[in-house]
Amino acid sequence: MPKTTTSLRRQLILMVSMVLICINVLALWGAHIYANRATKVSYDRLLYGSALQMAENINILDSKVFIDLPVSAFETLALSNSDRAFYAIMSSQYQVLTGYNDLPSIPFTQLLLQSTEKEKFIPIYYEAPYHEENVRFVALGKRLLEADKVNDVFIIVGQTLGARQAAAAEINRMALHFVSLFFVITLLLLLFVIWRVLRPLQAIKQAITERSPLELSPLETNVPSEIAPLLKSINYFMAQLDTTLERLKRFTAEAAHQIRTPLAGLNSQAQNAIDETDEALRQKQLQHILESSNVLTNTVNQLLNRATLTHRYQSHPFSPVSLDQLTKDTCRELVVWALERGVEIEYVGDLQATIDGDEFALKQMLQNIIENAIKYSPNKGLVEVELMSANKLNAAAVVLQIRDQGVGVPDEDKEHIFEYFYRSPDNQASGSGIGLSIAKEVAEHHDARFHLKDNEPTGLIVEVIFPKRILPKNRYPKPKGARL
Repeated sequence: MPKTTTSLRRQLILMVSMVLICINVLALWGAHIYANRATKVSYDRLLYGSALQMAENINILDSKVFIDLPVSAFETLALSNSDRAFYAIMSSQYQVLTGYNDLPSIPFTQLLLQSTEKEKFIPIYYEAPYHEENVRFVALGKRLLEADKVNDVFIIVGQTLGARQAAAAEINRMALHFVSLFFVITLLLLLFVIWRVLRPLQAIKQAITERSPLELSPLETNVPSEIAPLLKSINYFMAQLDTTLERLKRFTAEAAHQIRTPLAGLNSQAQNAIDETDEALRQKQLQHILESSNVLTNTVNQLLNRATLTHRYQSHPFSPVSLDQLTKDTCRELVVWALERGVEIEYVGDLQATIDGDEFALKQMLQNIIENAIKYSPNKGLVEVELMSANKLNAAAVVLQIRDQGVGVPDEDKEHIFEYFYRSPDNQASGSGIGLSIAKEVAEHHDARFHLKDNEPTGLIVEVIFPKRILPKNRYPKPKGARL
């Protein structure tokens, strides 16, 4: 089962919701600050206007201060029905001329410092508790001039905070309603956008779901450029899967054909041996059964090796392989089998080369080529194996040569011997016709190519030419013609 995580749609919705919540919280916080500041400024202006009206109606005559408080000053404060107002007008000796005589925390020092210019009113705002309520006050001074005398008076006007708090709360409620509506509308729009953005993925899913299990042709769906790499990867995977299935189908058909025929022959020969009364003839038939069984075993092994290699082509990455050491090891493993057939193997050359490749696959290629050379070599024949550099052949970076002294291959058969199950009509040796085909596949997988030519005086030379991107190692002196 594929490992699943939270859906992409859910993650997008969650992240979008979190972003919107953060934005709306910041908006509400900003609206709260603005509401408090706006109501503070508005009601402070009312206080200041009321105090200013009182100050304009304060005069001095014959050293006496006359106060005529206008009704408009109190009407301004009365605009807030739920609040109470307090005022006091005091002399420069801090005596209350009219109003409340117990107003708290009057900043006389600041008033004296700031009211230094003629008839310039600089308001000072402050808050203080009064009669168990928080009250916002404004204090300002006025300088009264008469002849050579100067008298200062101070006007203090206060108002409770109920109205401004209610106004700020109203602004906050309006902001909350607006932000909530904005959040809902924006979230719905973003959900629609997410649905539109993810719809191509749903289209790809639908296109794959509606397909037949055997339909592996590329998907032809219009998708945004950001999703195009995903579609390309899916099509590439489907192409790889189609290739694998085709190879499996071909392998199954070929294996069935190649195994069915020897099995039928074995069955026929075994039946004949049972019915045969001549002991000598029966022994000969049993020998044929043994030979057919060996051919069948070799065919099955070759088919299994081919299946293994087909899997490795797509699942195993290349790694550095010492081609000279791998060739020597393969020759050593085949020495005993070659000697049993009266053939000697000789590794010739001193070149050391490392290539990027699949060591298992390259070994299968070497075994098949060398075994084929040994099989067709005469008794007391010699199979020479040599690695050569480009300097010697002027053809490629590394060339692997396997030279035998057999009967060789006719020119008309050279282009067919790498085909699966191909056997020349003149070939009397037993075999499955798979080994060289596997070798060619391995070579092509490593970007190498085969070249066949006649040996002198008789025999065949098989060359595996690796590309120029493969560079040989340094040479080390070694006696030429070392026997393995």
